[in-house]
Amino acid sequence: MSLTAREKVLLACLIIVIIVLGGVAYYFATFKPKPEVIELTLYTKAGLWADFIRKTGVLESFEDRMYREKGLIVRVKIITAPHKGYRERVVTDFAAGAAGDVVWLGESEIPGLVEAGMLLDLTPYVEKWEDWGKFYEVGKKLGSYKGKVYAIPFETAPLVIYYRKDIFKQAGLPVPWQPATWDDVVRAALTIKEKVPDVIPFRGFYDVCLPIYMAGGKIYDTTDGKWIVKSDAILSAFKVYYDVFYSYGITPKEAELEKWDNRKLFQEGKLAILIDGVWCYIEKWGPGMTYEIENREDVVGYAYIPGLGTPGAPNYISVTGTYNWVINAKTKYPELAWELVKELSKPEIIAQWGYETSHIVTRSDAVLGEYAKEPFLKWATTVLEHSIPKPIASGYKKYVNTFKRVIIDYLVAEGKSPEECLSIFVNEAIKELGSDAVKEV
Repeated sequence: MSLTAREKVLLACLIIVIIVLGGVAYYFATFKPKPEVIELTLYTKAGLWADFIRKTGVLESFEDRMYREKGLIVRVKIITAPHKGYRERVVTDFAAGAAGDVVWLGESEIPGLVEAGMLLDLTPYVEKWEDWGKFYEVGKKLGSYKGKVYAIPFETAPLVIYYRKDIFKQAGLPVPWQPATWDDVVRAALTIKEKVPDVIPFRGFYDVCLPIYMAGGKIYDTTDGKWIVKSDAILSAFKVYYDVFYSYGITPKEAELEKWDNRKLFQEGKLAILIDGVWCYIEKWGPGMTYEIENREDVVGYAYIPGLGTPGAPNYISVTGTYNWVINAKTKYPELAWELVKELSKPEIIAQWGYETSHIVTRSDAVLGEYAKEPFLKWATTVLEHSIPKPIASGYKKYVNTFKRVIIDYLVAEGKSPEECLSIFVNEAIKELGSDAVKEV
């Protein structure tokens, strides 16, 4: 049967369409454009920190999840800075535009970077994140500034009392030991001074402001944004320091002025009582570490830090800071950066880091795996119940450095009285912080 002219035209058109579609299909099958690869940068400390991230496979898990859930090819590049001077370096790199999309950041750097507009406000993200309710309050406070959340806490490290069980037994003191007040600590140190005279009885306080907190005081008032430079608690703190170095002589002045290595002295059994961070137990004195104590479980005891036992003082107290994950406000990919932070903040990742470094987990569901099996870490996690956060406010470093300078230069070096030191501190703090930023209570 012959085709009509119209049918021939339609057939020709159909053949042309088939040829064109086939050509297009062949083109895309042969010359398929490469999908876009999105690069995120992760900025952290070199060495232990970056190595941990690499070995956990957390970045690969994140990349796989982004492809499964969003159909995106994402690659994370690690940028590192040295551990020594990291806090200063990260601030400099933010200012220079060289910080990553996601950054490992200490709590004390948050205020300045927020004021400079360099950190992304995470409040809208955490409000929709079910896991946020599992984080301990002290960590949440340390990641917040002026009512907004800027950081997701990954680790926290409160202070505790360490004591040498062998020295305590030699001095006839009880083991285990948990002082109820500061006077109990002093009495133990004086007993050691008398009965084991070749040992340094006591060293503290790691955080120079700790005795203020032990008295029930504070150094910053969040209600008016002012630093407290004169109070009964601050005077009590100067008295604690004066007693340690002069009234009781349980710490040699040279230990402070010459910066003796407390952790090494403790390792060698030359120091009986030390207030320091929880990280020391594994990171300093653990197997294969710098100051390894071979029979650590047998000779190292630990206890909560007691209050001063005066009106208004807490029963137990500790102070802590955090290292956190933050997001650069200049990132091109805020949503993806947030997904990366969520991946990094999974409980199993936080638990593994806590176990390997003797830092305390920041979420209640992260007490698992090897972390949960380690007696010290399980105990140290309970210290958070007594812990307060360091103030997150501009001027913190100036305040602390001024307080420390008065203690070392005037109290320890010159033997000035607590009352004299308080007066000096008020004047010095006003010079450093400005009269409008301070107050007496």
